[in-house]
Amino acid sequence: MMPFRTLLFFILILVIGTLNTACDPSRVFDENKYIKADGWDYADAKTFEVQITDTTLHYNVAINVRHSFQFEWRNVYVTIGTFFPDSQKIEKRVNLQLSEPDGEWFGRCMGDNCFISIPIQQNAIFPKKGKYTFTIKQDMRTNPLPNIKFVGLRVEKAIAKQATTGQ
Repeated sequence: MMPFRTLLFFILILVIGTLNTACDPSRVFDENKYIKADGWDYADAKTFEVQITDTTLHYNVAINVRHSFQFEWRNVYVTIGTFFPDSQKIEKRVNLQLSEPDGEWFGRCMGDNCFISIPIQQNAIFPKKGKYTFTIKQDMRTNPLPNIKFVGLRVEKAIAKQATTGQ
């Protein structure tokens, strides 16, 4: 028999998990992958598999980055590969801006870390149902790249803005 406190703990975790997913109905996919403490190596491509079931919707795609205050640059270049269900592949180099020119970090910062979710494509259309595989590789001159904590991918349904009338 499970002790009451242990049972209560598991119920609390279940409720919190349910609330977290219920609070964001537009989210289709959101996953982050940690970077080794000694830095993000060129060979350490992060891979994300997204199942698309509705090709009639438009989607927003963003890259999540957590970095420390000690990150030396205002931006980070990455190469993003997209593999379609029919084996087609697209690769694109993207500049992810992390701070203002004066060094003030974008995103939410707390303690020694900052988190930012950077939109890379708005109103994207996925032409085929199925599994899309995304890879994210660091593409900076420094290898391994220090002070990046994790990188992730977020795909969400694009919510159309409702027109309002001022009556």
